Amino acid sequence: MTKPLILSLPFLLFSPDILADNHQAPEEAKRAQTVADVIERPGVLTPKGQFGVEASLNYSQNSSNKVNIIGYTVLPTLIIGRIEVSDSDRTTITAGLTGRYGLTNDTEIEIRLPFVYRNDQISVRPIQDGAADETINSDLDGGGLGDIEFAIRHQFNFETTPYWVGSLRIKSDTGKSPYDIDVDPRTNALKDAPTGSGFWSIEPGISMIYPTDPAVLFASASYIYNFKDDVDFDGQSAEIDLGDTISLGAGLGFAINPDLSLSIGFSHQTILKSKVDGRTDDEAKLLQLDSMTFGVNYAFSPTSSVNISAQAGLTEDTPDFQLNVRVPFSF
Repeated sequence: MTKPLILSLPFLLFSPDILADNHQAPEEAKRAQTVADVIERPGVLTPKGQFGVEASLNYSQNSSNKVNIIGYTVLPTLIIGRIEVSDSDRTTITAGLTGRYGLTNDTEIEIRLPFVYRNDQISVRPIQDGAADETINSDLDGGGLGDIEFAIRHQFNFETTPYWVGSLRIKSDTGKSPYDIDVDPRTNALKDAPTGSGFWSIEPGISMIYPTDPAVLFASASYIYNFKDDVDFDGQSAEIDLGDTISLGAGLGFAINPDLSLSIGFSHQTILKSKVDGRTDDEAKLLQLDSMTFGVNYAFSPTSSVNISAQAGLTEDTPDFQLNVRVPFSF
């Protein structure tokens, strides 16, 4: 199960200051801008005792077409049973409000409140039947509060390159869990829109940034560990252990002028197999999610900017398209 989270390099955008001012002294903007780029926001690292706010909006579109054979084959070309064709289109819009506070000049804490809206349209039709009224349509629409997240980040070095930033992110289960929602037996689709995973998780990560005039290279790695929990569905209780996620990413950013910069990045996620009551289902599989991201950042004042990034999925399990807009403010 994936989350339009938003999780690391797909939304990294570089602030023009670090890209255009690589020859500045370490005491100037480079120090703060470097950290800001790695931790997924433009502007400066939140100084000690100060506060920053970021508003974000993420649009995700995913479609899938499948052919299911409910039966068995006698010969390679002879099927006994039923063939169904299903088409699904899923749209997710996530509005987020993030607050950051500087504990020290090199450490900050963060809290993020996501609000999720989902619309799923699913059609299932037996391929042998020609009548249009045999098509089963399901339209899922709704949303609410998602999984609230907490994070802490720390920059390890300032005077030497590459720069390293460590992070620890904790995701709660405040969103509506898919395991608490009834399933439509006709289409195997949920009857209501889930807004969270239903499980707590913790994500340690490390990020690197290396200025090399006139560009800046960046990379990151993280591991999402999901805590297992007991859930009830169909009148039965089971222990669910969602598959953990390994995330890797890299890319580069370059400045057009002191206010405008562009970035390009590649990210990869491997979602491990989930377990039920300690056993892995025979149909469980590893999920490989690869995507390419193009972004632009424009600083319209010394304390705020706007970021727009577009992400294209490269593998079957990755969302087809994502658009992310972020507007941070520093106080």
